[in-house]
Amino acid sequence: MIFFDEYLRGVRETNKLGFPASNPQFIPQKYLDDRFFIIWRTCHTFGDWQIVSAMPRLIKKKYPDCTIAIPSPTCLHTKYDERNWQRKHDKPFNNVIEVYSNNPYVDGMIDEIPDGMPLFHDHFRIYDENEPNVPLTEEMLKFWRFDPKTITDSSPELYWSNDEVKESNDVINKIFGNDPFGFLYIDDSTFETAPDTDPSIGDPLKMRRYKIQQKINEFDNLPWLYYAGKDISETYYKTKTKSVDVRSLKVSLRVQSYIKSKSKLIIGHQGGYGTDCMSRYTTCYVVPLTYKTINEHYIRSTKYIMP
Repeated sequence: MIFFDEYLRGVRETNKLGFPASNPQFIPQKYLDDRFFIIWRTCHTFGDWQIVSAMPRLIKKKYPDCTIAIPSPTCLHTKYDERNWQRKHDKPFNNVIEVYSNNPYVDGMIDEIPDGMPLFHDHFRIYDENEPNVPLTEEMLKFWRFDPKTITDSSPELYWSNDEVKESNDVINKIFGNDPFGFLYIDDSTFETAPDTDPSIGDPLKMRRYKIQQKINEFDNLPWLYYAGKDISETYYKTKTKSVDVRSLKVSLRVQSYIKSKSKLIIGHQGGYGTDCMSRYTTCYVVPLTYKTINEHYIRSTKYIMP
């Protein structure tokens, strides 16, 4: 039997997470027979949790009589130091609640792991050596003994309450009325540290910014909501119409996400909060952080802008 702390390792202690498709390992059948499942992530940003948010629905479809639990912030505090994720979130362990609130396929939260129960987290995955761009949800479900051909519709998903929908629609109507609008995710500070080894693309930061601005120009008649971490006038990016900083709305991440889901399109760099995790609901044009491969962060419904 393998337990949580026996296989939780630092990122530099392994060359590649998971098991190759040429020599796969699978979740124990007994675990599946017990029908009590825990969805667990080892990274804790909003996007980290959202990227696997289709798992409860897909698992319930295969095992309709199962119970699905998620770890509470209290549970996560027993295993991780939240300071590792506070660069982007004041309370990073609350993101599991932000993502799975109101999800009809999640039965509840646990404050501690049941005694003697193994915990199969996101490092347990089966990857294809010949195709690196496979969504993490699909890699994980292969380990859960899913036939890859049956894993469809794995794009991230959220479920909003009636109150959240009403609040969101009130904001949209106040700013845009019935007019279509777009959303820009242009806090591109992460581009500056993204690894690039292909000299043919020239200056990586300049090229990425150019690609995003080029796509913005295609829709220059739209008004915009944006997130940049600062006023848009202080960024590289320019719009010809009204641009409203989403931070000025003073609404929750979930309400922001619903508003984005109702936008005509989203443009920006790769980031779970801002762009590709909304591609179930609207068209998302995304410049990836790395050009050659996107790996497990790949989402099939996202339109990636490559050089």
